[in-house]
Amino acid sequence: MTDTAILRLSRLIRDTEGFLLPLTEMAGDVVVARVEFGFDLPTTPTQTTAAPHAVPRTAPHSGPPTAPHTGSLARPPAAPQTGSPAGPPTEAVGHASLAGTVVLVTEPVSSPAGLDAVLAGYAGAAALVVPPGTHSHLGDGVELRGSEGRVPVLLERSPHVTWSEILVHLRQLTEGATSALAWPDVDDLSALAAVIAETTGASITIEDPASRVLAHANLGGELDEIRRETILSGAIPDWRIAELEASGFLDTIRRSTDVVERPAEGTSPARSVIALRSEGELIGTIWAAYPAEVDPEPLREVLRDAARAALPVMLRTLRRSPFEKRIRREALGAILAGSADLGPSATLLSLPFSGSFCVLAFTEAAPDREPVLRFHLRAAFADAVLSRIESGTGAHLAALVQMREPRDAAQIRDHVLSTLRRSLPSDEVLSFGVGSPVDRLDEVHRSWSEAAYVVDAVHGRRRGIGGRGRESRSGGSAGGEESPTIVGATAEDAAAEVIGLRVADTLLAAERDAHGGEPTGRSGDIGSVARPARALAGHDGQHNGSLLETLRVYFATVGNSAEASRRLHVHTNSLRHRLGRIEEITGLSTAEPAERLWLELSVLAHDRAGG
Repeated sequence: MTDTAILRLSRLIRDTEGFLLPLTEMAGDVVVARVEFGFDLPTTPTQTTAAPHAVPRTAPHSGPPTAPHTGSLARPPAAPQTGSPAGPPTEAVGHASLAGTVVLVTEPVSSPAGLDAVLAGYAGAAALVVPPGTHSHLGDGVELRGSEGRVPVLLERSPHVTWSEILVHLRQLTEGATSALAWPDVDDLSALAAVIAETTGASITIEDPASRVLAHANLGGELDEIRRETILSGAIPDWRIAELEASGFLDTIRRSTDVVERPAEGTSPARSVIALRSEGELIGTIWAAYPAEVDPEPLREVLRDAARAALPVMLRTLRRSPFEKRIRREALGAILAGSADLGPSATLLSLPFSGSFCVLAFTEAAPDREPVLRFHLRAAFADAVLSRIESGTGAHLAALVQMREPRDAAQIRDHVLSTLRRSLPSDEVLSFGVGSPVDRLDEVHRSWSEAAYVVDAVHGRRRGIGGRGRESRSGGSAGGEESPTIVGATAEDAAAEVIGLRVADTLLAAERDAHGGEPTGRSGDIGSVARPARALAGHDGQHNGSLLETLRVYFATVGNSAEASRRLHVHTNSLRHRLGRIEEITGLSTAEPAERLWLELSVLAHDRAGG
């Protein structure tokens, strides 16, 4: 049933999707014998039976590859030529010496003729990895010639990735390819969990060393309470871990090299667990919970094979360097910013150009909560890509979701609210905004802009800045009722607040343009929209006062002095005194319509500019 895995070109292309962008189709699959930088190739034919390896060198115009040498057969490179990038190898290299080789071609490709020269110089290689932008020179004018009619597959390095990062990723692939695979076609943890569940009838979770759930599968049978809580929270509950530690069961798993079993206890079904190890290091576990009618003996054999199948995928999942998170963040940022060239970002994130897309913007979440949000959003939608996005008004957690079926913003809001309120702790405080759904990837930036405004409006409401004490379709509460901890809204739910924020941003942008991009609001700048609020903030700072907050609450209650006094916990006479001081400092009165409007816009603009 088992077989030894080898790294084929088709798998390399599939597993580096997004890192490497295919420019040409593959005529025939080949075994990858080695991976080399082009300037490290010998100038005379060589014979090698070495395992895949790469010898990094300082790549011209691309930054230095920093990864260490791999393998005992890696040879030291020749001294580099100074002043000009290394060119393709001469014809003396010979086609046979490049068979099964993936060449990282670091020299710039600036014309169709230059691309043709690269293809000719490295003819016979299995694949060429070329610099970003090379695709613009791939056209009818390029002569795709190669050895005996076989042209190297062309792969372009994503602009989000460095040569060093490509090298590290390829090494991870070669490490995983040396493992024996029980099911060669299963290269995804979720698919593997599904195969085990279908084969055995057990409920399966695949977990990392910290007991976080990476994948799960259940055939529809009733889940016991522990398993339900584990799947919903994305991790084994702390109390359960403490219980397993106290009984010594977890310690047994950590030391074992085979299946460990735990009999059924009360309503808790029997469990079989196998540890996943790489060179002796524990890198994860596969848990199977099964009813009495499941025979544990065949299950043991399936879990043993599954552990071998999971190893290369788990290695790629757990040992992805921080650069991959950065790459995905930058790719999503490019899409949300409306980049003119979405091809590399879309390929890296495996997103089609047409589909049903929507962007959610969350108030900044603690780093340890992001994986939990990602887990539940991916369960709620066909896919969800999350990233922390910095903007002029602070940081938001952006989630680009791809839906199987079109939904409107209100349906998405209700679906997310239902999912998160059911799954997250009851005291979790979270606000999010939903942008309008779009059906093209190049329109996603509009959904993101709208979602960011909506979550700012919701957050302002929760702080008492923009709320009217009304019942809200976004999940808010009326009057003195207790507000829900998880609140979401659409642009329609917060239309008035969103308009106000857009107006404030427009005024601030106009002022920046008028001042050549310099900050506005100096004391001599009488026309600055934020000048009154800045004056109050300065006074509060000097006298430990709260005049600016008083004005916020006064506007939030629509000038209702009794309600404003209640929220501020002061007497109405104290409120009138504060409003008088505000008029003295700013020269503006809340009783005059035009001056009141300036004061309201001033508070909005001051808060949007970061105070």
